[in-house]
Amino acid sequence: MINRNIKNFVHDIIMKYNKMAFISGPRQTGKTTLAKSILKDFLQGVYFNWDIIEDQKKITNNPYFFQYENRDIAKKFLVVYDEIHKYYNWKNYLKGVYDGYSNEFSFIITGSGRLDFFKKGGDSLFGRYFGINLFPFSCGEILNIFPLWKDFKENLKNIDYSSDLRESYEQIFKFSGFPEPYIRNSENFYNIWHNERRILLIREDIRNAYALKEISSIEILSNILTEKIGSPLSINSLTEDVKSSYNSIKNWLLILEQFYYFFRILPFYKSIARSLKKEPKIYLYDWAEIKDEGKRFENVVAFHLYKGVNLWKNTGHGDLDLFYIRDKEKREVDFLITEKNIPILLIETKLNDEEISKNLIYFQKKLNIKMAVQVVHKKNVYKKINEEGFDIWVISADKFLKLFP
Repeated sequence: MINRNIKNFVHDIIMKYNKMAFISGPRQTGKTTLAKSILKDFLQGVYFNWDIIEDQKKITNNPYFFQYENRDIAKKFLVVYDEIHKYYNWKNYLKGVYDGYSNEFSFIITGSGRLDFFKKGGDSLFGRYFGINLFPFSCGEILNIFPLWKDFKENLKNIDYSSDLRESYEQIFKFSGFPEPYIRNSENFYNIWHNERRILLIREDIRNAYALKEISSIEILSNILTEKIGSPLSINSLTEDVKSSYNSIKNWLLILEQFYYFFRILPFYKSIARSLKKEPKIYLYDWAEIKDEGKRFENVVAFHLYKGVNLWKNTGHGDLDLFYIRDKEKREVDFLITEKNIPILLIETKLNDEEISKNLIYFQKKLNIKMAVQVVHKKNVYKKINEEGFDIWVISADKFLKLFP
């Protein structure tokens, strides 16, 4: 049993901070399973799913149905709302729920679309909730650890080289970090699961949310994006590939991002002369569909960095952001982590090349960053080089990625 690493924080949101907990994330990452496990911890509560017709009737007949459940009034009662954002008036409804009943009840809201996107257009829920993402498994989560950013430098210096995560890392690399395909560890199962998930994501979730007629074009776009991993994304080039307008492609990309098909990483340009201030790079949550091993490896590393930075930031453990660097001379480093807008850590990915990237050295000195890491897919690599007071590590991915939650 792999414990989800946000569970304790969700407990804090609803008990310590007395807020509603908004849990969002990709379809089939285990949001419902997590919410129900917390429901068991409470010993008393009720689960509501908007996709169940009988549950929809509850709100119609009695919006505050939960107050009539059998309960010990001396203890908090947990109400879990699953996919409630599909209800047209969900924001005002939850506002009334929280304002009227938060002293006696706790609330968890889950959704397979990004709840922060659905809230745009006047946030009547401001001050009543904290949001947290449930992402696919990462190496740290599989090890049941939640390393903190404040300990990162020390953990990097004293990395436990003996601990063996290689087999789990290979499973993540091959089958993604989604719970079912990861645990089953079967190529046949992954292929069936992947096809089913894409159908449900695009033809059901997205079409139902936006009543789009161009679903086939969105499917074509999603297929094309697997070839764009790791490169600055040009909407103009996509218009030629998909044969659709610029505005249509732009809107469809926002929708695919909203439903966690991909995430984007923006370019960093502060203090970089002649930098590119345009296109983001995109990466998939289900990287197992990427055929090219080099691109898939970069995606795996990108995901771990993105998940780690996101969780550290959302749980109050660091004011962090993730970027990439590329200048007009086409010098590029894959990833840069900043803290309070100050560059802290450079990361370059190489499938098997242990020779340190010249661009990594260039930008490390240019930005005066003391820590830089070249992560390789190749196993049993761990070495540190000091050049003119700058430290550069070359580390196998299974050793490095466990430093992130």
